[in-house]
Amino acid sequence: MVSAPSHKLPRVGRLRAFDAVAIAGTMSAAADQLHVTQPAITRALQELESEIGVKLLMRSAGGSFLTAEGTGFARRTGRFFQHLHAALDAIVDDERSGGRPARQIGDVHIRSLLAIWQARSFRGAAKALGVAEPTLHRPARDLEHLVKTPLFRRTSDGLSLSPAGAELARRFALACVEITVGLDEISASRGAAAITMTLGVLPLAPKYLLAEVTKALLNTQPHARIIIQEGDYDELVVGLRSGTIDAIFGALRQPPPFADLGEESLFDDPYGIVCRRGHPLTALARPKAAALKGYDWVFPTTSLPRRAVLDEVIAAWKLSPRVQIETNSLGALVADLVVSDRISLLPRAAIHSDDRANRLAILDIKVPHRLRTVGLTTRSDWLPTEFQAEFLTMVRGAIPADAEPLVASRA
Repeated sequence: MVSAPSHKLPRVGRLRAFDAVAIAGTMSAAADQLHVTQPAITRALQELESEIGVKLLMRSAGGSFLTAEGTGFARRTGRFFQHLHAALDAIVDDERSGGRPARQIGDVHIRSLLAIWQARSFRGAAKALGVAEPTLHRPARDLEHLVKTPLFRRTSDGLSLSPAGAELARRFALACVEITVGLDEISASRGAAAITMTLGVLPLAPKYLLAEVTKALLNTQPHARIIIQEGDYDELVVGLRSGTIDAIFGALRQPPPFADLGEESLFDDPYGIVCRRGHPLTALARPKAAALKGYDWVFPTTSLPRRAVLDEVIAAWKLSPRVQIETNSLGALVADLVVSDRISLLPRAAIHSDDRANRLAILDIKVPHRLRTVGLTTRSDWLPTEFQAEFLTMVRGAIPADAEPLVASRA
């Protein structure tokens, strides 16, 4: 789930100069703040505008004023430096560093650390960047010296990141996302490109709902891009916390496993006992637990939340505990149910996705378990673009008033 930014990161010194002017309002005040000359600030801003191809500031005798594009980009550069400072605060001892790293971190440090993080080794990073390995060592070791914290460790594959180095890289990646999004917003405002929404989707999430939202949104914004990545929760959370995924749609953990994540509930989606259509159990209007005793199960693997629920139900209802088929594949589970009299456990909304309702039935029997809620998981401090915010608004609006799915027909 770790990937490189979609835009090349502009020079951090130029971003720093722009951020200072955006906050201070004048070139001279920004120069004083950064302890550089005013001509140096002016030159850095001109180079930044040339690099990204847009006017960010209007200069006059009364000061420097942000253009419309500059206002939006200043919001992103401000968040970039907030992330950068938070990254350093998390691992740097200010008493030993004298507060210098935040002022001395450059794009070469960020680019080198991210390359090592993405490639998982110096050797792979050097190959990806097209440089000799010793060339990569210099900025990497310089960064380690600046933060006065061991960022690297030796493994069987050579040098790779220490836990502190990996965490610093993750936070650097989040910082870079702000600049990537800022550049995307500028491009979109000029009609040059569309904003992208990258959504992580859990395997049992009701994807038909997303399909309806995507269809409606792209009808009004045909040049937009929506990327949907399916994966397990732990995999998607890695992408979410490193900025390669904007939000996760699916069952909430309540609470999320990390303090920097937030959850928004959309609707309850309880588990139901499922079987093929035409199964003998579907002839019973309201089957009792005892009616299930003659049937074997298709078990979820032990790593899945459903497995703990099913094990508890089997023990409480004294059902068959025999494990003959165990799978983490939704497709395999459905196929096994369709060709046999086995039964299994699935969220009710999952039955209505991908035409499964034509093949499976949900028995009208309540499964005791902790409340299961479908919703959105995002970074707590995420600032969505207008397009991303509209996408989420439409997802919220697509939830029906009677959100808990109906029991399937017994036919």
